[in-house]
Amino acid sequence: MAEELRPPPPRGEYRVITCIMPAGRGAEVMEALRRELGVVSTSFHHARGIGTHSLRHRVYSDEKQVFTAVVAADKADAVFELIYFSAGLNLPHAGMVMMGKAFRAAGLESPVAAEDVQ
Repeated sequence: MAEELRPPPPRGEYRVITCIMPAGRGAEVMEALRRELGVVSTSFHHARGIGTHSLRHRVYSDEKQVFTAVVAADKADAVFELIYFSAGLNLPHAGMVMMGKAFRAAGLESPVAAEDVQ
């Protein structure tokens, strides 16, 4: 018989982590979270925009990926750190990551422990 999912934590005990990262890294970060921490409530999408370079006021186009994860509050710091390093945000001008409280969420947890996930 398959193991059942655990009930979600009570209201207010979730965190939403949003990361804006270089294009092409979303799937890699998603897989790292699943493999290393068992986090499965993630999504990412492609974003494109234009801006101006401050020195010469030249218009440029930039492509990024926006990554979102909903996790239990007790896992949030570990997930934040893994996203920061696996997305390459420790390099200059790579992107940004933010975390905030989610008062209502339907987070998913893997029925198997993180170390058993292949």
